[in-house]
Amino acid sequence: MRVIIAGGGTGGLAAAIALRKAGIEPLVLEQAPAFTAIGAGLGLYANAMKALSYLGADAYWRQTAARIDIAEQRGLGDDQVITSSSLEPRAARYGEPYYCGHRADLLTSLLMALPPECVRAGSRVVGFEESRHDVRVELEDGQEVRGDLMVGADGLRSATRKLLMGERDARFTDVVVWRGLIPRAKVPARYDAKIMSWYGPRRHVLLYPLRHDRHPDSVYSLSAFVPATEVHRESWTASGDLADLHASLADACPAMHELLAEMNQSLITGIYFRDPLETWGSDRVVLLGDAAHPAPPSAGQGAGMALEDAVMLAACLHRAGRGNERAALREYVFRRQSRTKRMLESSRVNLRNSQTSDPVQVRARNGYYRGLERLSPSGPPMQEWLLAHDPVAAAQQSPAEFERHLVVAGNPMRRPQARRAFDLWRAALTGEHRAAGWLGERQGYADFVRDKLHPSERKVPAAEVNCGGTRALRVGRAARDPAPVVLHLHGGGYVMGSAELAAPLAGRLAEAAGGWALVPDYRLAPEHPFPAALGDVVAAYRWLAQHYPQAPILVSGECAGGGLALSLALALRAAEQDRAAEQGNAAGPGTRMPAGIHVVSPFCDLTLPDLRSADVGAGDSDPWFNRIALIQLAACYIHDADPSQALVSPLRAELSGLPPLLIQAAEPEALFPSAERLAGRCRDAGVAVTFSPVADTVHSFILFDFLPETDAALAEFAAFAHAVCTSG
Repeated sequence: MRVIIAGGGTGGLAAAIALRKAGIEPLVLEQAPAFTAIGAGLGLYANAMKALSYLGADAYWRQTAARIDIAEQRGLGDDQVITSSSLEPRAARYGEPYYCGHRADLLTSLLMALPPECVRAGSRVVGFEESRHDVRVELEDGQEVRGDLMVGADGLRSATRKLLMGERDARFTDVVVWRGLIPRAKVPARYDAKIMSWYGPRRHVLLYPLRHDRHPDSVYSLSAFVPATEVHRESWTASGDLADLHASLADACPAMHELLAEMNQSLITGIYFRDPLETWGSDRVVLLGDAAHPAPPSAGQGAGMALEDAVMLAACLHRAGRGNERAALREYVFRRQSRTKRMLESSRVNLRNSQTSDPVQVRARNGYYRGLERLSPSGPPMQEWLLAHDPVAAAQQSPAEFERHLVVAGNPMRRPQARRAFDLWRAALTGEHRAAGWLGERQGYADFVRDKLHPSERKVPAAEVNCGGTRALRVGRAARDPAPVVLHLHGGGYVMGSAELAAPLAGRLAEAAGGWALVPDYRLAPEHPFPAALGDVVAAYRWLAQHYPQAPILVSGECAGGGLALSLALALRAAEQDRAAEQGNAAGPGTRMPAGIHVVSPFCDLTLPDLRSADVGAGDSDPWFNRIALIQLAACYIHDADPSQALVSPLRAELSGLPPLLIQAAEPEALFPSAERLAGRCRDAGVAVTFSPVADTVHSFILFDFLPETDAALAEFAAFAHAVCTSG
């Protein structure tokens, strides 16, 4: 079998090597007349290094590239540290260090693993024609080359993709990057073996070494990402005129200006990406690398994804065998689409975070990063998902094995209604929502609840109430004492949700309890980290206790609302203990506790001990809050707080003295182990607790009114409410 590869970049050369290892003849057609030291710096994480090592093309790269031991983030204006993390734990965990090097060195390393006859420079592809048996490739000079298959590995502006699918404009991010090199001797030693990030309003700067300190041509790469409107020139090309760059970074710290003074020229490029393609090719032509899935460089995975593609493509062709090329290409695309799509989302989130200008969002971002460092010292969870991947093992898995290890596996629910709920959760957020970070996810969650969960439901009558400074909605008609009141706390991982979105569920809970409901619109993280939400919930509860002194108060919450319900009870218990300690036996009003607490799928242990393992399970396959999402949400909430303290993670508190508790949770969901442990700890503490695990359903199933288990849960809540409200 012969495969023609258009493009002699990282992906094209890696594909050629992988195909040769699989016994397939490759021919790389590179349009440039020669392989020269073009391009700039790039980094290879553990996943990429595993692919490069498998290809036997890692030796020269390891001999030249710089090993990075520390990742540091600072403020661009003040040079103050936001986070500083050792990369040694990641290297130990994933089996490879992080290397940064020059693109030319990586190409050299790949070329050294290919016989010269496999690569033809000065060969621009201008057309191709498929037949049932082969592909005829036409070159600019009129020559014709034939092969069994063709691979388009020709980058962001791929001619192969254009010939296959027509012209499709790339999406411009409105960001350009200045890329320049600084001799190592002119860079302060304090930056050695580090990748540095400086964040400022609508701009950020990266600095890292491209070659190790013993290399005679050791240099550092400086990349400054700025708004495109700040570059005033006809074209973006190599230029010695850096006036625009200095103007864009005029407010940067002195340390940055010291670095800029050593840079005398720069290449200016726009940052583009393309939306994920539904198809990557045809029966005999397929795309690879940036031609298939170009992304902003902010995830540091452009070269890594191309190397992974190459290993997977060769494995699929080898496994399928001669005569099954069409099926092999389909399998390759299926195996690579989900991961590359997710990488695009990650890179867009990173770019968005680094380019934010709103002071509130800047504080939120910095606090979120500090929270991530506290919760995930071996690296952010999205990096874990990227780095823990073994592209060689994934390529060698049978189709059945591969499907079992998908991040979101096939729908495991048995009942039609549960399958519907699972699919709704899985599709709740689009790629656009995720790419916009927490602001996009917040909007996506709101759209999901309004349009998918309750599309035809009448608007629930609700009146706005000011509860001591906390806005809340009163759902249902407030009756006189002693009708029970449900203080309902909405879910959304502390980051999403609102009183308005929770009003329909609050109304059903109030009806089940025979009373009315109050839904606080507590402040959301990461803009308002702990203890803001808890403070709002306490204020709403105290307002209720003051204005309805005879009414039993039931506190209910799902997801984060469940965690807040428990934290509220702990805060009230602490207040009563403080009062008693101050007043002794003196008469006086005590702190009034809730009559009962009802939680569904509670997010109540933000240390997330059940999700530390990388083993695939509910923590990875949950369609809504998987392991990575939960770590990110927890980081948004805690910022600088200790996640193990009682009011952050009430599951870790001493629980004696809490009101009766009803816990409902879906047995397969990622938060089920903590719900189960909460029930056990309550029993051990002498708290009256009812634990109701529900099999074959989804996280916060009570939100889905078409599920029969929702009716059962509401009936159980009604019985619980009656029991606790009449017991004394």
